[in-house]
Amino acid sequence: MTPEEFEALRPRVGRLTMDTVELARSVLVDGATQSEAAVQHGMSRQRVHGIVQRFKAAAEDLPTDWRRVEVWLPPNLAAQVEAMAREARINHASKERR
Repeated sequence: MTPEEFEALRPRVGRLTMDTVELARSVLVDGATQSEAAVQHGMSRQRVHGIVQRFKAAAEDLPTDWRRVEVWLPPNLAAQVEAMAREARINHASKERR
C-alpha cells in the first residue's frame, strides 16, 4: 500500500490513537511483519493482526466489524459460503447508497 492510499483510509477506520496508526502504517506501508510490529509497539501479534485487518476492511469498503474467515471446505459448502459472502457485500453496498 502506498503512503497516499494509507492516508486516504484513515478517516474510514474510525478514531485511533497515533500509536495504532503508526503500527498499521509500519505493516501496510513500510513492510514490517506483524510480529516485528508487535514487538516494536509492545502489543500482542493478535492485536496487531486485528488492527491491520481493520485497515484492510476499510480499504475494501467493508464495515470494520466484519471478520475475514478462512477455512477449508468441500466444494459444495465452499460455493455456499462464497454465495453468502457475495450476498452480504451486495446488501452492504445497497445500504451504503441509500
